Amino acid sequence: MFQKAEGRTSTARNGFGFTSALLTSFAITLPGLFVLAAILAFMDFPEKYKTAAVLIATLLGLFISGYKLGISNEKNGMLNGALTGFTYMLILYLASSIIFNDFTLTQRSIIMIITGILAGSIGGIIGINRKAKPLSKMRGFKKGNDPLKKYRK
Repeated sequence: MFQKAEGRTSTARNGFGFTSALLTSFAITLPGLFVLAAILAFMDFPEKYKTAAVLIATLLGLFISGYKLGISNEKNGMLNGALTGFTYMLILYLASSIIFNDFTLTQRSIIMIITGILAGSIGGIIGINRKAKPLSKMRGFKKGNDPLKKYRK
């Protein structure tokens, strides 16, 4: 069942891990936004940096989710990362539109969607091009894999 395919197992197929990567992006972004909310509430943080801080927290989550999706797939890292970024931003847009009862697309929301897609794409590109360690370089507890063997008598 697990056949080697260019250094990765056969479970690393195209489209594998999309939901996991999307959940990872929310799992990274939400705690970051809670920390940001605490900083804004209890410290004298300038309001003009609020938008930039929210954007950085969101883009960091999207970059890591694109990277994770790129690692778990064999090809199309940019496309899968962009799809993750678009889906994430679509969920955020729909949630905020429902909460605030305003479905208009503003310049700020379009910029957020585009930067989200770009962050996911860049993460996917870096994740797909990550060099996997060859088995000979990996440390393990196997009997024949003792790095100090040549120094022992």
